[in-house]
Amino acid sequence: MTRDLQVLRLFQLFDSQFPVGAFAHSGGLETYAQQGASLADLRALLANQIALGWGRGELATACLAWHEGAGPAGDLDRVAARAGAFKVVPAVRDASIRLGTRTLALLRRLHPWIGALDPKPPHHAVVIGAAGRLLDLPLHELLLAYGQSLLTGALAAATRCMPVSPAQAQSMIVELQPQLARAVERVVDNPEDCLFTCTPGLDIRCDQQMQLHTRLFQS
Repeated sequence: MTRDLQVLRLFQLFDSQFPVGAFAHSGGLETYAQQGASLADLRALLANQIALGWGRGELATACLAWHEGAGPAGDLDRVAARAGAFKVVPAVRDASIRLGTRTLALLRRLHPWIGALDPKPPHHAVVIGAAGRLLDLPLHELLLAYGQSLLTGALAAATRCMPVSPAQAQSMIVELQPQLARAVERVVDNPEDCLFTCTPGLDIRCDQQMQLHTRLFQS
């Protein structure tokens, strides 16, 4: 029964219908779309994200937060502060805090016993990791599901602003899943070493997206 509840909670936390507003963010993909990015460009971009973007920074943050989730609040706050320091683009940093705040509020409503969880600032990856620990979700499975949700979220945005069909998006998920699995193994093995990002092109596109004449997404 315990294992079944863990799996069900994991499914719910990363369900696309979990109402935290993640659908409103594209992470700079809309800028690439308006500049004429192709399907091959999208594949390369997402591979770089897994290798040097959220496949390190977000997953490592969630991993560290999982380890600190049952400890003193100050330890979790330090993880949150470090995570925020790597988010150099204001839109990215603000989106992370907004998603984390909404996720935390909903989880408190669904699972009142985690009400004491209050990381400052409440970055999304920090909330995911710490709440996952309090919900008794295994670390490895939590990070796999989180990474899969980040990948599918990006592709869902791509299907709305780029010439990418849902079937092509699913094919790309299958292509990138081995790389994602390796990224999770890397983070679990040494989260401190993975707590960084190096995606300057994407950072620039995220910042430029705020200045687009027409926009579908917030960031």
